[in-house]
Amino acid sequence: MPADPLRVALVGIDGSGKSTVIRLLTGGGAGDRAALSCLRPHENPDGPLHRLSRHLCSMSHAADRLGVPDLKLAVLYLQMCTFAVTQRFFVDELGARVVLSERHPVVDALAYLPIYRGAIERVTGPDRPALLRRHLAALDAGDVRAALAWCDALGRRLGRTPDPTTIAADLVRLVDLPAEERTTALTGLLGAPVPDAVVFLDIDAAEAERRVNARDRPPELHERLDQLVRIRNGYDTALTTLEGVRVHRILADGASPADLAAEIDRLITE
Repeated sequence: MPADPLRVALVGIDGSGKSTVIRLLTGGGAGDRAALSCLRPHENPDGPLHRLSRHLCSMSHAADRLGVPDLKLAVLYLQMCTFAVTQRFFVDELGARVVLSERHPVVDALAYLPIYRGAIERVTGPDRPALLRRHLAALDAGDVRAALAWCDALGRRLGRTPDPTTIAADLVRLVDLPAEERTTALTGLLGAPVPDAVVFLDIDAAEAERRVNARDRPPELHERLDQLVRIRNGYDTALTTLEGVRVHRILADGASPADLAAEIDRLITE
């Protein structure tokens, strides 16, 4: 029986260089390594769920345009649930021995949920599910059909079909659980175990915002300086609660992507 794969997650606020570094780590003929996107499996060329991923990505952009935080978090959850399927495919079907993921569903949920809770609590009310249903009805019908079909598929694993109008409210309530219970609950909801190791690419939030604004796409809801500071602090807190996970913090402000990749490569080899 082959050994279990080594699962390494690269995390950090937007603009820290995760996607560039992970491409360097899996290039050059390192065929036993798989680079996975936690949120967008259509960016994994050899993997599954590409059509679903594009639909969910379209819905995520729509939630940003509308400025609806609970819809955004619901779509993020559905995107994160694709990770376990993708990881199993690369390990079981393609024989990856090292899985490098850009973000990780459990780690990122631990970091982001406290930030989302305030925004969602400000809009929560008895009429909120009805308003979210109206928002969903205004979105692309193909995107919504794909999301609801994915909810049905998740329901077969969870025993209860997730409802896009209540997913966000259910998730933010987990913030009040003790740290170990919160991690266990997220592992079950997302279907993904915690990684063996986490590499935190730490960067000054102002520099990260500068890099984000230089991209050729509009910033997302959380890509403002104040939010980037909060998310960076959220990672700090989340990473202290992960038991049995090796955590490596690397300062990414002044280092080149090649230098960062070389340092992470040494960690993986060791």
